[in-house]
Amino acid sequence: DREGLFPAMRVKVHVREKTFAVSFGDGGQRISWLANVGIVRYDDKTKGMELGAPRGVRLKDGTRLNMDDVVCTRLNDGADVWIMLKEDAAAAAGEALGAAGPAV
Repeated sequence: DREGLFPAMRVKVHVREKTFAVSFGDGGQRISWLANVGIVRYDDKTKGMELGAPRGVRLKDGTRLNMDDVVCTRLNDGADVWIMLKEDAAAAAGEALGAAGPAV
C-alpha cells in the first residue's frame, strides 16, 4: 500500500556558478549532508577535494542555516540554497586577499 507516501523533497543547491537539483526522501538528513552533496556534484572528478569542505549554507537573503539542523525543519520543497566555500567565508569576514583577476 503506497497510499500516504509523499514524493521526495527536492532542493536547488547552488555551488559557485552551477545549480543542482537534489532529490531526497522526507528531508530527514542534516543541512551539512545537503552541502556535501552539492560539493561532490560540483566537483565530480575529485569528489570535493578541490573545493574543500563546505563552510556553510545560506538562503537567497543571506540567512545562514545551522549545519546540524534537519533539512525538512528549515527548508520547503523546491527551496534554493547556496553552499558557502572557503573563499565565501573569507570574503564575508573581510579577509579576502584580493580579486582573482581584473574586473570586466
